[in-house]
Amino acid sequence: MSQKIIESISFTNINFLIKPLAQNEYEKCKFTSCIFSEADLTDLIFIDCEFKSCDFSMAKIINTSFRGSKFINCKMLGLNFNNCDAFLLALNFEDCKLNLSSFYKLKLKKTEFIN
Repeated sequence: MSQKIIESISFTNINFLIKPLAQNEYEKCKFTSCIFSEADLTDLIFIDCEFKSCDFSMAKIINTSFRGSKFINCKMLGLNFNNCDAFLLALNFEDCKLNLSSFYKLKLKKTEFIN
């Protein structure tokens, strides 16, 4: 089954552990106050997406693509970014909690950490 492109949609106050995201490509979407904590995001693709005040703690991000994604005031405890799809990986973190998260062996040239 091929993935659909979900473009320019806003998601607010959704718990994705209870209601998982479909295996699609999400482009220019906005996620606000969503819970991804312990959710399985394996093989999902996020392109130019913005995540505000979301909780990603201990989410499974195996082969997940984050291309041009921006995280603002997100809780991201214990994430293994080294398991993500490294192709075109570009991340921007602003005021995020990244305790115990790993970026082991990743090339972070296009990644920005603010505060």
